[in-house]
Amino acid sequence: MFKRSRTLFILTSLLFLFLIFLSSCNDASVNEQDDIISEDIQLPSEDSENASEGNILGAKNEEIIPEPVIVGIYGGKGHWDINLEAIINFLDNYEIEWSVFDEIDAVEADLSERYDLIWFPGGFAAEYKNYIRDHANIRSFVEEGGMFIGSCAGAYYAGDILRWQGTDHEYPLKLFNGKGVGPLSGLIGWGEIDSFSLETEHSVNLEFDTTIEFYYFDGPYFEPYVTESIVILSRYEVNAEPAVIAGHFGDGKYLLLGPHPELGGYSPSSPNFNVSGGEGAQWPWLYSAISWLITW
Repeated sequence: MFKRSRTLFILTSLLFLFLIFLSSCNDASVNEQDDIISEDIQLPSEDSENASEGNILGAKNEEIIPEPVIVGIYGGKGHWDINLEAIINFLDNYEIEWSVFDEIDAVEADLSERYDLIWFPGGFAAEYKNYIRDHANIRSFVEEGGMFIGSCAGAYYAGDILRWQGTDHEYPLKLFNGKGVGPLSGLIGWGEIDSFSLETEHSVNLEFDTTIEFYYFDGPYFEPYVTESIVILSRYEVNAEPAVIAGHFGDGKYLLLGPHPELGGYSPSSPNFNVSGGEGAQWPWLYSAISWLITW
């Protein structure tokens, strides 16, 4: 009898210990799963969402352009070699893929197959108008979703009207519904650096001072026919007119620059250009503007 009771007691104790062991294993399994979830699934906080939005809109110069883009730079008749070199150096600095196209490609190539964005540098807008024998291919590229950047002559080229020294000249590309007006002779001389006001509430400008200095080489200011059709990023301080604007054309968009943020280091007494950033070039600001344009 005693032996039978003792045996029952031992069996009961062993069963109790076994149940405790199973319970502890289940708890360990739950804790292990919690650890896996916390390590592998990072739920975004409100702060991280705001930070992500800031990156998309383009900050100073540390973010990578949020979408990979391929840029076509116009290097055909009428372009300014120095400006082409500065643009290439700028794109290389930010590891943006590019290639050069000419006036024949502008008419005959399938631009949308090659590029996401095309960039017309400074030079001679009249030669862009005359040597590119048909402008419909460029218009279609933008209208169907492509992006266009025009610097100085490239910005004049994009408008309906080029007003040069008070005389209006009709232009064929007509991405910008308005006039490019210049030069600002008597206010800013060719090759001078001057102050420009930034539209402080725009996301492009949030991490920059309220004024910025750009080099000027007879580029336009902009007179839109409908003010609400454009976004103004910067103004000339000498006359408060728009200096850098953006707008939509069909499903595409454009960025037009009267001054040259990509150029620096020029002096009329020693006419050498810095085409590698610094010395008056404003590459971080230009990068912020292009980053915004891509995601706009």
